[in-house]
Amino acid sequence: MIQGRVMVAAALLAAPLTLSGCIAPPARVNAPAAVLLDSHITGFAMSYCLSSLGEKGLPEADERVLREQGNRWGQVLAEHSRGDISSAFDVLLPALDTAIAVTPMAQVRDDATGGTLPAPVFYCDDLLRYPTVMRAMAQARRRLAAAYAEN
Repeated sequence: MIQGRVMVAAALLAAPLTLSGCIAPPARVNAPAAVLLDSHITGFAMSYCLSSLGEKGLPEADERVLREQGNRWGQVLAEHSRGDISSAFDVLLPALDTAIAVTPMAQVRDDATGGTLPAPVFYCDDLLRYPTVMRAMAQARRRLAAAYAEN
């Protein structure tokens, strides 16, 4: 099951790259390897979360935009990452899937209607601070640390 999710995530991230690549790469910053690794792991977690909100009751158009943006973010990271990123996905995706499955969507007050509105970007950012997700991110960093230390 986990390996299937890893393959799906890798396919989602890599398939469009083979067609278009990163058209306008972001400016390269010569960040220390540990900072770059942390940024990539956090980015992978956020991009995966954003692309995995289909069961959270978001309006269809919102869910589609978040999924597309999450996939694009992940594609750029995959293009600029080092090492075997699937080894990071092996630990990261199950922790995120579990957190997403058991955590209700964050809500913000809608002053116009007196009701609430979903806050999916906050939701995903908040999930990254859950202990199980933090442990998975630390393990993913350890799996890729040697590849990032090489350059």
